[in-house]
Amino acid sequence: MIDAVRGPTTVLANLGRTAARAAGGLALDASNGVLTAASTVRAAVAGEQIGPATLRVHVVILSDEAGRPLCRPADVLPSVRRADEVLRAGAGIRVRPERLQVITEPAPPRALNPRAERLLLLDDVLGRTEFYRRHQAPVDATSLVVGTPVTVVVVRQIAGRTTGCSLGMSADWVIVQASLFDGADLSTYDETVLVHELGHALNLPHSRDRRNLMFPASSPPDAVRGTALRSWQEAVLHANRHVVPGVAGAADRGR
Repeated sequence: MIDAVRGPTTVLANLGRTAARAAGGLALDASNGVLTAASTVRAAVAGEQIGPATLRVHVVILSDEAGRPLCRPADVLPSVRRADEVLRAGAGIRVRPERLQVITEPAPPRALNPRAERLLLLDDVLGRTEFYRRHQAPVDATSLVVGTPVTVVVVRQIAGRTTGCSLGMSADWVIVQASLFDGADLSTYDETVLVHELGHALNLPHSRDRRNLMFPASSPPDAVRGTALRSWQEAVLHANRHVVPGVAGAADRGR
């Protein structure tokens, strides 16, 4: 009888936690958006330029049941660099990789082969994504307000035809499929997926424009999505709580 009661209670607790994260993220995004807009106006009045904003990224590579890493950190680096190029050019946001880490602990099958979209959200509510949360980037007191790192979790295979997935403002992590980083297989290698999922994590919806970063489909090697961003998308990115605003008068000194 205790177990029968504990199950629904746990689900309700997880549902409340997910809702609280989404509500808190929305409130922080709105607050950060107001502050960013105010800083932009002040800089314009003072005739100053604002330096690039910063998005911190933490890459976690899972290991299979036998403890074998799904890929190497060096395999993921080109996609991280591509994310930096795309967001710098389209939104003035630099991507700073905090860490590229291999988790040597064998991951459970559910973490290695997750479901996608609404089913991933359901699994999150049911507490089936705890392995990701346990290994996501640590959050310090400062980043509770702004600059929380986004953790990119490299998994073995996502259900269906999906190669990446994000839960948006309800989670500080995204998942991407290991095959994306296999440079020897041109039918799967795609440097746009990681930055596309970062876009979702920063509240960008899908776009119908194939030239846009947020176009939902990307089929290498001949039909890879574009990486353009529109001005309203830039504004959404800068308003997000994960993005540390640039400083007026500061030069871009790289990472």
